[in-house]
Amino acid sequence: MLSGYMGYTSANLDFAPAAIKKAYVIASSFRSGSTHLCISLWQTGVLGAPWEYFNYEIDKRFMYARLGCTSSADYYRKLAACRTSKNGVFGVKAHFRHFDVARKEYPPLIEVISPVTFIYINRRDKVAQAVSMARALQTNAWIAFRNKEERGPRPPLFYSKEFIQECLTEVESQTASWKAFFDRNGIKPMWVDYEDLLADKSRVVQSIVKHFGVENDEPEEVTVPKPFVQADEVNAEWIKRFREECEPANPAA
Repeated sequence: MLSGYMGYTSANLDFAPAAIKKAYVIASSFRSGSTHLCISLWQTGVLGAPWEYFNYEIDKRFMYARLGCTSSADYYRKLAACRTSKNGVFGVKAHFRHFDVARKEYPPLIEVISPVTFIYINRRDKVAQAVSMARALQTNAWIAFRNKEERGPRPPLFYSKEFIQECLTEVESQTASWKAFFDRNGIKPMWVDYEDLLADKSRVVQSIVKHFGVENDEPEEVTVPKPFVQADEVNAEWIKRFREECEPANPAA
């Protein structure tokens, strides 16, 4: 199985060249459940190959080099050609800062992938989201391709109320940035709550399939690396402790 982030940008997962007819952006924030949503939509075979193609820190740099791009215009043209499913659907997920930089770097971006729908992935439990972020920052493990037993001993972790509060502030800032962008541009995104995706993935995915009108399209044959859940008893312990220590004095939590 392909491992790491690079697995999702591998040529093994490219589609045959196709033109964009419909596109969507999964508007996300750290630890919002966006990877779970991406993989779930990708696996349908009719919703493109959504991934972090605007992520200038990791995935975009790799794809840019792999595709032999010479400019931003060249990158988005080649990217669209190899990551659009045969029914003409292209998907991408982006944290706001990646999306914002991509737009500024290449102003025609939205026109290139138009018509575009925004899908906002929200996590109702912001404390759980902040704890997940704090843990990922400590371990530098944002995604796991092995189960808990195969991953071996867990690296040392430390609880810090202040650190989790900083992560909570960052999560709220990212959420506010997306909402401000939607308001400025008169955009009403599709709204997906991570908790609903966990509770009934089939219902959520099918609602998106129907929204795009692709339920009768012939699907691509895809085998997408599926990550494992990373949360465990440590997350639950930190969430409980943070709430006990902070919530009475911190309504935002």
